[in-house]
Amino acid sequence: MFLPAGLSGIVAQDARRKTHDARGFTLLEVLVAITVFGLVAAAAGGTFASMQTAWRKQKNTIGLVQNGRWAMEFITNELRQGGAPVAISGGGQRLQFRPYPGPPTSFVWFWRGNGGGLGTATIIYRGTGANIAAANGNRRELANFIVFPNPSANNIFTNAGGGLYTIELTLRPQPTQPVGRENRNYVLRTQARPRN
Repeated sequence: MFLPAGLSGIVAQDARRKTHDARGFTLLEVLVAITVFGLVAAAAGGTFASMQTAWRKQKNTIGLVQNGRWAMEFITNELRQGGAPVAISGGGQRLQFRPYPGPPTSFVWFWRGNGGGLGTATIIYRGTGANIAAANGNRRELANFIVFPNPSANNIFTNAGGGLYTIELTLRPQPTQPVGRENRNYVLRTQARPRN
């Protein structure tokens, strides 16, 4: 293609200008972009990590309360189906009653461990036998994370009168540590009456 002499100089200048304008990013621009991207990624990572921690704590708390509720329902259902006599001993830490139907010399026992031979003090156990020693021989863990002494100053098992019994469990994620923002008490309370 043939261009007039004056026009070819303008086209050459325009081509140099386009080449000069499309030069890319400077090193300083690249460093600023990398720094900004790094700050955004660090903030997003920190937010994600804190969300994961909060989710894990909430999941553990839900598990703790569900375990306690299940134990309360289990104890309540057995007590309702049980037979007289019902006895509370061990300073309100033990409950015993006759299973119905069952032999007159056998009892169902629920108790908080004593930190010695009767188990860990932060666990509620269940066993059967003529006495606590026999029940301890076949004990099963029923609930854990039990706070002792009970912060409400109530016993775990209480005779409310008229054949009605109160069961109160106080749970804490770390029961041997003091109450704090991350270590709150969860109190579960119910009442039951043996039907037989």
